[in-house]
Amino acid sequence: MGTASATAQMGRGTRADTTGDEARLDRLCPANLIVGAIHLVQAVVVLALSNDFSLPIVASHLAGPPGTALAPPETVWDVPVGAGVALFLFLAAADHLLMGAPGIWPWYRDNLRRHVNKARWWEYSVSASVMIVLIAMVTGVSDIGAVVAIFGVNAAMIFFGLVMETTNGDREDVDWSPFWFGCVAGAVPWLVIVFQIARAEQQATDEGVPTFVYAIIVSLFVLFNSFAVNMALQYKRVGPWRDYLFGERAYIVLSLTAKTALAWQVFANTLV
Repeated sequence: MGTASATAQMGRGTRADTTGDEARLDRLCPANLIVGAIHLVQAVVVLALSNDFSLPIVASHLAGPPGTALAPPETVWDVPVGAGVALFLFLAAADHLLMGAPGIWPWYRDNLRRHVNKARWWEYSVSASVMIVLIAMVTGVSDIGAVVAIFGVNAAMIFFGLVMETTNGDREDVDWSPFWFGCVAGAVPWLVIVFQIARAEQQATDEGVPTFVYAIIVSLFVLFNSFAVNMALQYKRVGPWRDYLFGERAYIVLSLTAKTALAWQVFANTLV
């Protein structure tokens, strides 16, 4: 699809609409640069405030033939949580700053004309997977198999988001299968997290898991999945979400607000 026709599809095809669409596209450049700079500053601050708090990733191996007891677990890596949160923010910063960079901005803008942002999903596939692993580890997940699986299934969820965009573009009849497949994949880490919390409550010897822990987990779940809600509204074409660029601006706002809240809630565990 040519640039002119793609641009026309973003409005109603008039010269005034096309000019307005181009102006709104151009405003996304400084918006990305500002959000990227804020994430970069936060990442540096998190690193500066980080202590030596870490969580272990462990591995257990068979001590004999199948069916025999496992050998005592061995620590594979002590994950510094502060550095993990900083990595999450650095990845978000890199994505937004690159989208506003002179050599990449035209590519990003042309993708938006076709109703897709590939870079968003590439970044999310790593950054969101790092974050969900940190959330799981904070709740007690430590087995290397579980950690790798959680990272992988979350990355798969994000790539379903990319497929959703590339498959549908500006189609009137939306194919929702990638969205629902992504929801199934994305539910797996949260089922593991809920299981961890339930087992902790079951085995608690005093008053059980504090109420604030449940509040934090619910908050993290809502923040983490707000991006999926934005996509659903975008493809349902609800109100202002009928305009793809409105949805893109919403992703940028969520990147600033939801990612900031996610990062600092998880990082706060290292300071307590």
